[in-house]
Amino acid sequence: MRAMRNGSQQELPQLSSLTVAELKTEMESLKEPGYRAKQIIDWRNKGMLNPDDMKNIPIALRVKLAIAIVFEPLQLVQRQCSKDGTRKYLFKLTSGKQQGKMVETVFIPEEKRGTVCVSSQIGCVLDCPFCYTGTQGFDGNLTSGEIVAQVLAVKYDLLKEPVNESNAEILHSHVTHIVYMGMGEPMANETGLHESLNILLDADGLKLSQRRITVSTSGLVPQINRLGETSAVNLAISLHAASDALRDVLVPINRKYPLEQLRQCLDAYPLSAQRHITLEYVMLEGVNDRPEDIESLNKFVNRRRERINLISFNAYPGNPYEGSSKEHMNKFAKQLISKGIRATVRRSRGQDIMAACGQLKAEGIAA
Repeated sequence: MRAMRNGSQQELPQLSSLTVAELKTEMESLKEPGYRAKQIIDWRNKGMLNPDDMKNIPIALRVKLAIAIVFEPLQLVQRQCSKDGTRKYLFKLTSGKQQGKMVETVFIPEEKRGTVCVSSQIGCVLDCPFCYTGTQGFDGNLTSGEIVAQVLAVKYDLLKEPVNESNAEILHSHVTHIVYMGMGEPMANETGLHESLNILLDADGLKLSQRRITVSTSGLVPQINRLGETSAVNLAISLHAASDALRDVLVPINRKYPLEQLRQCLDAYPLSAQRHITLEYVMLEGVNDRPEDIESLNKFVNRRRERINLISFNAYPGNPYEGSSKEHMNKFAKQLISKGIRATVRRSRGQDIMAACGQLKAEGIAA
């Protein structure tokens, strides 16, 4: 049943989306001391969203709050662990307009960082033909609370069960970075994106720096401009082609915002020293890995401000493409580097559990 406030159609606020000031207002309405708000937020920031875990909060207050706010907007349905240490989570939404629908989240542990890949939509509003998520269609935007709750759920899981060594590599078992690269187009959910960034960046929230958050987009130009004006986090562009003719096919939003508009937008995006924009490029055999594609990239890339991240194509059921070989990807990268373009080949993670780039999909309603 959808949680409502005072029996009206106004939905209850989610703890994961509240600031300390907003929660203090809730305390006042419940005739409780304001300092309780900071105590509750401190628990939340550790990943503790179950009120039973908040040991210094009186039981009577927990009961009152459970009527006034949504403590846990996500319910863990399934967790899968890859042989490389990557974890994929399937969550069911517990309240609001999307109650009962499903979303996937990924945690990627590395030696020096632990990255949560969050989803911003149920499915995706776009339809890029090489992405498994796009085959799901679009079933709604996530709230800021549901986006932040993904991060908190991963933090809680890591508290209970840290990541073990994988292939003799010591893996990070804490959340240090956030990437908006899961299901959906973040820029098409501006409200959820900006409000969740506020919580992640807030000094009383998760206190992450802008350098530790990356938003990936297929190239929605007005939204990129607005993001730069408000929260100049790291920016990644799902480029995949540097000619309009090919990008119109691979990234259909290019028909609305072609490369010339995107180029002007990226050149204006605020970048501080030592930062750059990442151009993501999934390599498809015989499609965008040809000599002419090297030349298109050579003309498009702003070498001073951008780098290219070459990504293996991760197959999914019914896909029409083949990925470029690792050898060809390395050769492609060297050709770009010879032209003065910074290029790297991304290490693919979580393929064995369908958690790699472009493989997320969560259809249906949980029983």
